[in-house]
Amino acid sequence: MSTTHPKEACTDQIFGQEEECQFLEKGILKKTCSACVCMTCQHFNYSSDKHCRTILSCHVHRRLIPHGDHLISRCLLWRRLREKEIGWCPEVA
Repeated sequence: MSTTHPKEACTDQIFGQEEECQFLEKGILKKTCSACVCMTCQHFNYSSDKHCRTILSCHVHRRLIPHGDHLISRCLLWRRLREKEIGWCPEVA
């Protein structure tokens, strides 16, 4: 016997379809074995959805990053974090 409310199941199906449309297309991310991965990119961001699941995104592409790819992939627009270039608190220096 299922304890899931029918309305919640319907909402999950719709929400899943919306997320699926927003993911990066295949071919944009390239596998890499270096520290230059999405997670270390200036444009990488994360948040959570209404179900408290982590959502990974790229500001440049305005799309979601498939879960796990942020650790092993990058795109051609990868950019070093500015904190590495100017320091964590440049106004103090």
